[in-house]
Order: sequence, then C-alpha cells, then structure tokens
Amino acid sequence: MPDPDSDTGDLQPLGQVKLPPSKSIGNRALLLASLAEGESVFRGFHSQPQPDDVRLMFEALRALNVGNSMQNGDLRIQGGDLHSPSGPISVGEAGTVLRFLLPLATLRCQGQVRFNGAKRLFERPLKPLLDALNAIGAVWRQGENGGLLIPPKVKPDAIDLEIDGTLSSQFISGMALAMAALPNGGILKWTKPPVSLGYVSLTETWLKRFHCQARHSESCFEVPGGSLKPIAVSIPGDWSAAAVFFCASAVMGRSIDIFPLDPDDRQPDAAILPILAKAGARWGFEGDTCHFRGCLNTSIQADLIGCPDLAPVLAATAAFAPGVSELKGLNTLPHKESDRLQGIVRLVNWLGGRVEKTDFDMKIHPGSSPCHPDEPFDTKGDHRMAFAAALGGLRGGGKVLNPGCVSKSFPGFWEAWRQAAGRSPDLGGAVKCL
Repeated sequence: MPDPDSDTGDLQPLGQVKLPPSKSIGNRALLLASLAEGESVFRGFHSQPQPDDVRLMFEALRALNVGNSMQNGDLRIQGGDLHSPSGPISVGEAGTVLRFLLPLATLRCQGQVRFNGAKRLFERPLKPLLDALNAIGAVWRQGENGGLLIPPKVKPDAIDLEIDGTLSSQFISGMALAMAALPNGGILKWTKPPVSLGYVSLTETWLKRFHCQARHSESCFEVPGGSLKPIAVSIPGDWSAAAVFFCASAVMGRSIDIFPLDPDDRQPDAAILPILAKAGARWGFEGDTCHFRGCLNTSIQADLIGCPDLAPVLAATAAFAPGVSELKGLNTLPHKESDRLQGIVRLVNWLGGRVEKTDFDMKIHPGSSPCHPDEPFDTKGDHRMAFAAALGGLRGGGKVLNPGCVSKSFPGFWEAWRQAAGRSPDLGGAVKCL
C-alpha cells in the first residue's frame, strides 16, 4: 500500500467526509437477513439517511411480510417467513432491488407479485434472468412501468441451471442469494465470462457472512442450501460514493480523510485507489479512515471491466489530467440508469475535452483550459453522472440539472460536497458547481 506521507507537494486538506452505507452490500445483507431464520441486527441503521436503493429494498421486504423493529437506532430483522404482498412492490430505479427480488419472490411466494418502477429500469436488460426463472416455472408479464411475476406452484428443493451474466452480474447474484434458502441450494453455470465478476465475489462474501459456504469459480457458482443463520452487522461505507471525493482530491492536489471504509470488504470500486496511485496519489488507513493525498501527475489509464461504476468520475478526472487518458472495459455502460457511454462523451465535451471512442473503450483528450459552458449538463437522472458533473465543476463546467438524483446512493452528497470542496450549490432545480 502506498505511503500517505510520501512527498506530494504542499497539500492543504479538504477535510473529512462521512460516507453513506454501501447500497450494494446493504441490499445483499437485507435480503439474506430476510431469509435467515431468526433475528439479524443492523447496527446504526437509522444513524443517517439510507440510500434510496436500500430504503426501497427495506420497504419491499416489509411488504413481503419480513418482520422488523427499531431499537436504539438498530434495525432488527425477523427472517425466514415471507409471504406474497397484498399490493404492488415499488422498486423505483433500483436494479439490485428488482433483480434480487424476482428470484426471491419466485422461490418463496405462492401468489403473484406485481412490481412497479421507473420506465428506464424496465427498459434495462432483464431477459437472461427471466429465462432462468422461466426454467423453474415462473412467468413474467411485462408492462410499461413494471410487470407481473407469477411464481411456480411447486418450488424446487435445489436449482441446477445455466445463466447468462454477460449483461449484468446482478442476474447471478440475485439467483445465488435466493438459492441459499432452498433445502439443497444449487449450482449456477455459465459459458461466457460474466461482467463485473467482482460483484459475484461480493455476493459470495456476504453469503459466507450469513454462514452459507458458497463459492464461485470462473464457470459456476455453487450455493449450499439450508445453512443461513442470522447475524449482527454494520454496513460498511460505499466505495462508489468515496470515489468522487478521491478524484476531487486528485484534481485539486489536496488531501482528504474519508470514512468509514474497509479495504478488505470486497467492494469492486475500491479499485479507485490503485488507479489514482498510478497518477501520483498516496494513501494509508487508520482504523476505518482512509487518509488520501491527491495528485494528478499523469493521465488516467484503467480497465474498468470489473468496476464500471467508476467510469463517469474517472472520465471527469481525465478531462483535467495531463496527456491522453484511456478507459477500457465499458461494455455495460449503455445499460445503466442512463446510457453512461454517451453520457461520458457529453460530459467530456461539456468540460472542453474530446473523446475518441472505439466500441467499449475510449481515449479522453483534455481541453487546453477550463471550460465554463452556458448550457447546463443533463444528468438524465443518473446519480453517477451527477457525481461526475460536480467533479467537473471544480475546474470547469457549469450548471447541473436534476441534482436530487444523487439520493439513489448518497442522500447527503451535496452538503458533503460543499463542506469538502468549498462549493455552495443552489439545490433549487439546478446546481451551480462553481
């Protein structure tokens, strides 16, 4: 690990940032707690606003009859007894909520389950997961802003099937999480390498935290059944949310402290540290606080096939880096909350730079000087694009439309940004980042 005390110049600290809990881990843990018979405890669950995706998962599980109570800020989940909901389940724009709950409802609910949400969510890829569910007897009827799931009347004791994870690893994770509650678990196989395999590893890690000794290889995921047990846990901070602050530190050439972070929690976006280290940054940990010393001496060079959510903020960083940056492995970006591949091109142009794009790789040429365009940047309601636009506003850019979309993963982002970066955005419809 790089030495945070290495000489990186005269850095003035940006301060401290407290991160929201990881929505990727939070949604996995909530679902597993609902399946594990007994009481699981989520420490400090109400100590700060939860990301919208975590809130939607919690409300969906409550609609599925998962018992819960609050005690001194801790959430207590009574798992093991799920039923079909009395009304529709709202999934908003949350891919993990929909893709995790479809297998859960298929294997645990007797009656039909209706899902409602944002139109964009149901335009994103879903067919490979639906094909897997259809293979075990489920039926899906698509609507404009949702759909109806009809689970099979006879539930399997185990699952043995092939699943396609080339568009999203969430299909694999959703199936594996639900399979852990079957008497004999099962096995998922694939012939083509899944994208974002690090998130499959994250699912494996949290299955093991709940005492299911799952394991995945390059071609399959084996999930023993009947071994889930409740646990007490604190959800670690979100590395995806941390990334924009690490990038800000690099762009501004200043230091920052970010917490709570666990470098060993298997979140794929922890890759932000070694990526920025190649550009000159240094860091070290003291407990759960990362002391980061930012620097941007060279261009950004990164293969993001395992951590595509980093692409928007790294593209914004690259727009200010010396030389031509190259980002690879952007295959899944068109299928996110917005088409992030096109969004990055718009963002870099907005910041005065230029993009050369070849299939799912791109080279980013920085502008010759900071750019302050009159036209606002449209985030298309995508939280990652909003983070990237805020970052771009440190040395260029202008107004950002739909700033409230950041609540999907970081409800307090703009206040944290103002305190760390010294900016005071107007949250009344459009945000001026400078």
